[in-house]
Amino acid sequence: MLDAARDLLLEEGSRSATMDAIASASGAPTGSLYHRFGSRDELIAGLWIRAVQRSQASFLAAVERDSPREAALAAALSIVDFCEDHPADAQLLVGFRREDLIRAVPDGPLADELAVLNRPVERAVMTLARRLYGRRSRAALDRRCSRSSTSPTARPGVTSSPAAACPRGCARSWAARWPR
Repeated sequence: MLDAARDLLLEEGSRSATMDAIASASGAPTGSLYHRFGSRDELIAGLWIRAVQRSQASFLAAVERDSPREAALAAALSIVDFCEDHPADAQLLVGFRREDLIRAVPDGPLADELAVLNRPVERAVMTLARRLYGRRSRAALDRRCSRSSTSPTARPGVTSSPAAACPRGCARSWAARWPR
């Protein structure tokens, strides 16, 4: 049901993804959709939350590696891998902003889930930062990265980090020169 809703939403657009159209595409009774989600906005929020959790799962597994450097690289590459392995979920994530979903679903369990959705990743990034640099604050990391950047595309005053979005080859090339 959720995959059919996601595919309809991505293929036909937000306006076309009515509860009736989703029910028809998924083969589920319309009443079942309303019973489970309450509204189209809640269904879309549920889809988005599922996609975020899928992307976070591989990221969180990657940061558990023993070597902090390998964990950082694996975490960065997990984003690329997620996009390659789950292109529809990746497209859904860039198609909706968390803030818009919070406005659309301001109360209830989905709103509560949206409010805390990124906490596991935030904790993992802080822990990884501490493992890599002995600090976890953003300012400390920015100072450290700007002092030690060896990115092939580094420019004065521009920080680069292993979490920067870049193609897999770029990430691997940059990681090979990343200071230990």
